Amino acid sequence: MIDGLKLTMAGEELRRLLDEGRDWHERRAAWWKREKERTPDDPGDDNLLMPDHMCEHEADRHVWRAEVLTFIRDHIETSETYRLTKDDLEFGELLPGKPGGIEQEEYEERTAIGFNLERLNKTLSRLTPWDVMSAEIEELRARERARLDGVRPASAGPAA
Repeated sequence: MIDGLKLTMAGEELRRLLDEGRDWHERRAAWWKREKERTPDDPGDDNLLMPDHMCEHEADRHVWRAEVLTFIRDHIETSETYRLTKDDLEFGELLPGKPGGIEQEEYEERTAIGFNLERLNKTLSRLTPWDVMSAEIEELRARERARLDGVRPASAGPAA
């Protein structure tokens, strides 16, 4: 019995896929380096220029991933067979790329929580201490009126 979903891959095929991933990252790193040097007068996909720090970060990230994939590739024995887990496949970037629409949907799901927290934070930051205090004062007044009238307010809970 095999524990979980594991793929079997020949070392030669694994090295080839790692080479493809490395080459892709090297091309992306070169693109980001060119983008950093581009001026508004240079032809490009559009005339919008990316901030230098963003270009540097992306270029560095792609250079690093190319180095990681090269390191892994250099330690693969071509004559061996490898049993790969989901984590292995993801870390080695061995799975086919996701279509743009799916990638966008997953990005929106990941960022939706942060966006909603930011909206909540902005709403709460607009509340003044008086807004909070006035709600508490109204609750205390309702309890006091109910006490004087001999009736328990609904928010006070069951009688003991």
